[in-house]
Amino acid sequence: MPEKTLIDFWIVLYKKKISIAIITAISVATAAVLTLFIKPVYEARAVFYVPESSLSLSYMSKDAADRMARGKLVPSPRKEAAGPYIGLLKSTIIAEYIHQEYPRKEVSKLLRSDVNFEFSNEFMLIIYSRDEDPVLAADVANAYMKYLNLLLQEASLKNADEDRSLLGKQLGEAEKNLQEANDEMTLFQEKNNIASLDEEIKNLTDQRISFQTELENARIQRSENSKKIGSTIEQLKKEGDLIVENDFLLTSPSIDYLKNKLSDLATRIAAASVELEKQHPDMKALRKEYKATSKRLKSEVQNLVLSQMKPGNTFYEKLRQDLVNLIVDQDKLQATIKGFTDTIDRINQRLGKLPSISEKWTKLNDKIEEYKKQVDQLKLDLQETEMQQARKIQYVVTVDSAKPPGAPSFPKKWVNVIVALLFGLLTGIFYAFVVNYIEEMSKIRRRKIIKEILSGE
Repeated sequence: MPEKTLIDFWIVLYKKKISIAIITAISVATAAVLTLFIKPVYEARAVFYVPESSLSLSYMSKDAADRMARGKLVPSPRKEAAGPYIGLLKSTIIAEYIHQEYPRKEVSKLLRSDVNFEFSNEFMLIIYSRDEDPVLAADVANAYMKYLNLLLQEASLKNADEDRSLLGKQLGEAEKNLQEANDEMTLFQEKNNIASLDEEIKNLTDQRISFQTELENARIQRSENSKKIGSTIEQLKKEGDLIVENDFLLTSPSIDYLKNKLSDLATRIAAASVELEKQHPDMKALRKEYKATSKRLKSEVQNLVLSQMKPGNTFYEKLRQDLVNLIVDQDKLQATIKGFTDTIDRINQRLGKLPSISEKWTKLNDKIEEYKKQVDQLKLDLQETEMQQARKIQYVVTVDSAKPPGAPSFPKKWVNVIVALLFGLLTGIFYAFVVNYIEEMSKIRRRKIIKEILSGE
C-alpha cells in the first residue's frame, strides 16, 4: 500500500465534503436547539474590600477631636490577609442568613455552586453570584457583603457587651470603696473635730499668736494694776483708816469662789472663741454670765473692803472706791490670764496631735482621691463603650455593588455555535477518514480474494 500524501488526505475530505457538512450542520442545529431549551443563568458581580486597619475612634479621650479626623482606609496587599474574609464568606452561617432572606437560594447550592469568591490582582475581593433570575443574583451578591459586615459587627459588639458588663461590675466595686473611704474620713473628722487640716493648722497658729499677744498685754496690765493697788493701800494707811494695818485682807471664800468662776468663764470664752463667732448664742451666754459674775465679785470685794475700813471723808471714800475697782480689775485680769493660758495650752496640745492626725488624714485623703480617679476613669470607659456600641462600624468598603446583568452568563449562544461548529467539523473529518479507511480496506480485501480465486484456477 503506497504511502499517502497530503493531497490524498485533501482528496478524501473533498470526496466526503457533503458528509462533513451534514455532520457539522447537525451538530450546530443540535446545539442551537439545546440552547433554546436550557434555562439561562445570570452572573452578578460585587467588588469590595476590608480595610487593612479600621479607623480607631475614641469619643471620650483627651485627643478625641484630633482622632475624629478622617484617615485613609486602604485594602491589604497581602493575599493571606484576605483569606479569613473569604473563609467567612464561605461559612454556613452567612449561607443561612442568605437563605432566610431569599428562601429560593438553598444553603447547599450556595455552598457548592451558586456563589464563588476571588481575590483579584488589584487586592479586591470579588463575589460572583449565579441564578436564573438576574435580580436575585445581584441581590445575593450584595447580601453577602451586607452579612459579612454584620458578622464582623456582631463579633465586635460581643466584645463590647463583655467589656460593658465587666466595667459595670468594676464601677460598682469602685463606688462602694469610695463611699466606704468617705465614711471613714467623715468619722475621722468628727472624732478629731476637723474639717480641713491645713485650714485648721493655719487657724490654730493664728489664734495662738493672737492669744499670746493678748496674754502678754493682760500680764502687763496686771502688773500695772498691782502697783496701783499697792499705792492705793499705802495712801489708805497714811489716812489711818485701817483697823489693823497688817490684817487688811483682799480675799474671802466667796471672793475666791467668784474668782475661780470668773477664771473658768474666761477660759471657756477664750476656748469658745476658737470655734464660735461673737454673735453665736453660746458665746453671748458665756459673756453674759461672765459679766454677771464680775458684777457679783465687785460687790463682794466692795463689802470686804468696807468691813475693814472706818467711815471717812470724801477723799477717803474715793480711795476706797478706787481700791475696790482695782481689786476687781485685778481679779478679772487674773481670770483672763488664766483663760488665755489654758486656751494656749489646749491649742498647743491640739497642734502637737496634728502631725499624727495629718498623716492619717493624708492617707485617707489619698485613698479617696485614688478611688475617685478609678470611678471617674471607669465611668469614662463605660461611657466610651456605650458610645462605641451605638456606633455602626462599616468594616466592608463597597467598590462596585452588584447590578442585575443584562445578558446571561450561560448558555452563550455564539459560544455554543462555535463549539458545535468545531465539534461537528472535527467529527465530520474523523468520519470521512474512518469511512475512507474502511473503503480502502474493503478494496484491498476484495482484491486479495479475487487474486486468490484467480491463482486457484
